Amino acid sequence: MLIQDLVRGVMKNINSRATLSFTLLIFLITASQLSLASPNSTSTIPASGIIKENAVESARIRKHLRAYGFRSSLLEERVQHFAKFDVLDTGFEIGPDVARIKALNPNIIILGYKDIMFIHTFYPDYPEVDAHEDWFLHDINGNRLINEYWGCYAMDVGNAGWRSHYANYVKDELDNFPFDGVFADSVWDPFFAGSGWNPWTVPIEDVPVEIKDRWYGDMLGMISFVKELIGEKLLIINTPNNSDYVDACDGKMDEGFVHPPWYNLDEFDDAYINWKGQVDSLKNISQSGKYYLAHSGTLIPENATEADLDKVHDMMIYCFASYLLGTSGEKATFGFNNIWSEDGSRGYYTEFDVSLGSPVNEYYSIGSVYARDFAKGKVLVNPTTSSYTVNLDSEYETLYGQIVYSVTLDAHSGLILLSP
Repeated sequence: MLIQDLVRGVMKNINSRATLSFTLLIFLITASQLSLASPNSTSTIPASGIIKENAVESARIRKHLRAYGFRSSLLEERVQHFAKFDVLDTGFEIGPDVARIKALNPNIIILGYKDIMFIHTFYPDYPEVDAHEDWFLHDINGNRLINEYWGCYAMDVGNAGWRSHYANYVKDELDNFPFDGVFADSVWDPFFAGSGWNPWTVPIEDVPVEIKDRWYGDMLGMISFVKELIGEKLLIINTPNNSDYVDACDGKMDEGFVHPPWYNLDEFDDAYINWKGQVDSLKNISQSGKYYLAHSGTLIPENATEADLDKVHDMMIYCFASYLLGTSGEKATFGFNNIWSEDGSRGYYTEFDVSLGSPVNEYYSIGSVYARDFAKGKVLVNPTTSSYTVNLDSEYETLYGQIVYSVTLDAHSGLILLSP
């Protein structure tokens, strides 16, 4: 769920981290994440997959930005920053400024945010919604279900009135301003009512079982209803679902791709995060022609040290390299943290613009490391808890100008190499 970015955005001063040096993130490589071996190093794993010389140059790597908490009358500097991205996921509140962003980047896709199953009291349409009690989900005592973490009310996606209100609210915004579509947050699959996690302010036994039983069909119906009403405009959903939900709309965001933004820097729950499953979902959905917004991130300490910032950068490379293994076509994008990121990046890193050319094969394994070859380079990812050395098939150059013949990747690390 992305409500936290809206709340944080309203409260946070964008200049609070102005003293951080973004240059450090670009030029510092910590020894804890990557060691570069000499030509005489002993190979642990031989690399394969020779790059084809006649590969066709592809479009540049595509990137997206999550940017909530803004109103209209954006500063010009902000407009220029937004225009750097291929997809902008923002609030409908900036509607009057959408044309300014598109004037700088006519190809950008701008999505307006609207949560599909939760509503806050500070949302502009809350007074109207509040008058329709049947639109809300209730516990067995007749009280509205409230999300314990965000304090918002849960809506009944199977209710015809809520469906109509949501879809028409979105359509009005899309008709009034040149947004390309809507980003529908909180497309749950399944309804969370048990299984070791209770997101509600009431005991789990007070949540009617019938909600969980009908949820999947109700949500699928809600998605289909909204898509039919908005027509050619995009409906991108935030969901773990990779099948029916995605088939009914234009694509999805995986907001916890490889490393969720709510995980700490040193937190890796390999039992929960299915790294290969996520990369394969990216691969399959992007190859099907649907949009796939692979979104990663990490929690950053409030008073981040230089060592912390190095770890953030290494984490970004790990997630970004994982994205490069699975991406296909022009509808897959990558994003890391958001506009309010405490590392001073504002969601943009120069590595996003590296020129790798077209991928020339699908990703493949080299022992426990995964790799993919591009017309102008190679990408390696080690998603395991152990370090591995890879003896490369030829000479490569790092993004920072070092010539390497073999590399050692520590646990949960990635590497992008260029053909010299």
